[in-house]
Amino acid sequence: MTGAFRTYQPTVTRPVTDDDLQTPEAQLAYALGPAIRWQLWLFFPANDDGFGGLAMPCDDLPRRAPADAADTLFTVIDGVARHAGATELIVGLERRGGPDPGRLDREWMLAASTAADRAGVLLRSVLISHTRGVREHEPPAPTLSGAEIEASESL
Repeated sequence: MTGAFRTYQPTVTRPVTDDDLQTPEAQLAYALGPAIRWQLWLFFPANDDGFGGLAMPCDDLPRRAPADAADTLFTVIDGVARHAGATELIVGLERRGGPDPGRLDREWMLAASTAADRAGVLLRSVLISHTRGVREHEPPAPTLSGAEIEASESL
């Protein structure tokens, strides 16, 4: 995978300041830190419509995304969007290894992108919490847009 990324390093030599935590991605990167075990995180940042934000660790998912992963994630993302008013999403993949996404990471990234698109929620970025820190990646384009799915369902 190519594209822009940002690496967040643990701040072990100085205290964390407000400047370190200016974006929702930076806040989540600080909370995640280096990976401990496999988990997928869904982080819905606060918005101006009164939604206060929500972080959901999902530690019961298989490492390999199943065929219905996008449908499963859609159910959760759509539910939070409709009932709580979330409009944006940051996905965190916590797993041991290096900072670059592998095949299994890309499967989950694509499933999350597709699910968020179907739910009408903006996927801001994907954070990979790895052995040495956290790296932010651009989200992949969804496999089908919501309009394409609706058009195919009406045929």
